[in-house]
Amino acid sequence: MSLITSLRWSLMGLMLGSSAIAAQQTPPNVVIVLADDMGFGHVAMNLDLATADSYNPQNLKRDSQRYKPELARSYARKATPTLTQLANEGVRFTNAYVPSPLCGPSRAALMTGRYPQRFGIYNNADVKAAGLPVEENVLANNFRKAGYRTGAVGKWHLTKGEKKASYTLAQHPLDRGFDFFFGFDRSGTPYYDSKILELNRKPVKAEGYLTDQLTNHAIDFINQDKSKPFFLYMAYNAVHGPLNKAAPKEYQAPFNSGDRYLDYFYSYLYALDQGVAKIIEQLDSNGQLDNTIIMFLSDNGAPGGKPFPLPANAPFTGYKGQVWQGGTRVPVVIWGPKALVNGGRVDDAVISSMDLMPTALAAAGVDLSDNLDGNNLLPKLKRAEEDERQLFWASQLSHHWGFIRDAKGKKIEDKSTAEPAWAVRSGEWMLRYWADSKKTELFNVSTDHAEHHDIANKYPQVVKQLTADYKAWFDTLAKPAGWDKRYWEQLEVK
Repeated sequence: MSLITSLRWSLMGLMLGSSAIAAQQTPPNVVIVLADDMGFGHVAMNLDLATADSYNPQNLKRDSQRYKPELARSYARKATPTLTQLANEGVRFTNAYVPSPLCGPSRAALMTGRYPQRFGIYNNADVKAAGLPVEENVLANNFRKAGYRTGAVGKWHLTKGEKKASYTLAQHPLDRGFDFFFGFDRSGTPYYDSKILELNRKPVKAEGYLTDQLTNHAIDFINQDKSKPFFLYMAYNAVHGPLNKAAPKEYQAPFNSGDRYLDYFYSYLYALDQGVAKIIEQLDSNGQLDNTIIMFLSDNGAPGGKPFPLPANAPFTGYKGQVWQGGTRVPVVIWGPKALVNGGRVDDAVISSMDLMPTALAAAGVDLSDNLDGNNLLPKLKRAEEDERQLFWASQLSHHWGFIRDAKGKKIEDKSTAEPAWAVRSGEWMLRYWADSKKTELFNVSTDHAEHHDIANKYPQVVKQLTADYKAWFDTLAKPAGWDKRYWEQLEVK
């Protein structure tokens, strides 16, 4: 199966904005595909940037202890043919970020188009303590009000608690703007024999390999009613752990190094890629593909607690749970209708995952709320011009996300938290503050991708201005729902 290559979405098309969308006969279908714990360099589309010579030595030393880089790079190419084709025919953004290096807050931001810190979600402890507040609008509601069918498939992880969801809190997907839900509501679950799956609000049994089961239910949702446009949130749990059992044979075949973990990882990734291919095939068979927008991203960078295959988060420093770019910079692709033509790689525009839902809603002709932090990309993105967008992070530094550990992963304090850290991305600048060392660092990330060279002493005025910008942003945020406030208070600039 191949994509219809005439259907390409580029910045040229995006700049057409609403006039191009108006040319369509019906509102476009929207599919957002979210991968879990996928690093920037795990997909073949980014291997041109994820080169070993630009990789930070602290990551390279750890990540290359077990795997041969060229073998892992060849596996990344084999594992992501569909995602590669989407990137080749659509728009690939290389300066795309999530507003948190952890999955719960990242998903809250994607669903609301707002910084999760605005409503007290800084890390997964806050999700566990309170969930996504019912006062916050999940943008699926906006699609539904516009006449869309809405479906969520896969990992939700936005309800209070880690046990069975408390539906009385109105935090279930069916309470947040979705008409259909199949999946689970925890941070993770096994790929075989999961005990926490549900169809809408009814518990159901696992059937075979979870990635395939999720894909099948997504296709079922697409086929339910072809008379209305639909919004599908396809949140795979791949490639989140546990990766302790082999994927089905059809996904194992290309990966036979003899290293079980390496082979398992890329077969799990390949299963996700082929799930996307099956969804595209169904849309094509239904005659819906030429009026469907497909967006792909990851919720955060690859973890550092157990070696993930190179290129992992290359060329960036850091991992999941860290405000280094390795934890927050993710692959993003947008592909769509031929009313918006020509594809391309976009390096000059800094975007956020918070932009994707507002952009999709704008494409559907839906008015956007004034309180969103995400931008409508249709009129705003410009090729070959300097981008003045500022992005902010208020989070943590963890050598193994969620706990205080040393660089080798040894737990040094029995608390479900980590040392705080904040950051600002503004143009080519990245300013970052580590509370444990009380150190502020500045990098030019347009030339120093891996952030080797701290130039804070060379540009004190930039440090001063970006610190003031961060303070103004932080002063608008809510207190954390579950994170120990002793740590959170260290994020404040006095």
